Amino acid sequence: MVGCHGQRSNESKEAHTVTEEALKAAEIKYMQVPYTQLLYTKTAPEFTWEHRSVEHLDSDIQQLYDDGINRTPGGWVLKETDQEIYLLVSGGQLPSAKGFRIASMKMTDEQIGDQKNHLYITLASHEDDGTEGYPGQASVTSLVAIPKSGLPRGAAIHGVTMTGVDEISVLR
Repeated sequence: MVGCHGQRSNESKEAHTVTEEALKAAEIKYMQVPYTQLLYTKTAPEFTWEHRSVEHLDSDIQQLYDDGINRTPGGWVLKETDQEIYLLVSGGQLPSAKGFRIASMKMTDEQIGDQKNHLYITLASHEDDGTEGYPGQASVTSLVAIPKSGLPRGAAIHGVTMTGVDEISVLR
């Protein structure tokens, strides 16, 4: 961060306030958000590789997922029903043998500004045996279902921050 400013008479109070805010941010409590992975897909010009944990998906959700498999890295709400939120998680373009797993999905468990409506996803790198030896890179995506009953009371997903695979850090 770069900047400049003139001398202020209350500089020590301002520094003290920042320290208090940093301490408050460190005390934020998070709760894990439950989810079910429905699809995990690698798509490249030469191949498509997919793992399904369900045999049948609603055709609307399947189409939204298929349309989004080449999105930039991040988390994207595809559809919301009365019971669930369907989220596409994209790791972006990765080497064909590489992939990701979702290490955690969490939200703050109390209202702190807009943070209550923000989902934090952490991805971990994962070797995919099913695609080892394939050349080039592939778009790696996952479709997850999040039960609304698993979110903090009154929360909705209005933003997603994702960190993980090869130090991808995405804020949307």
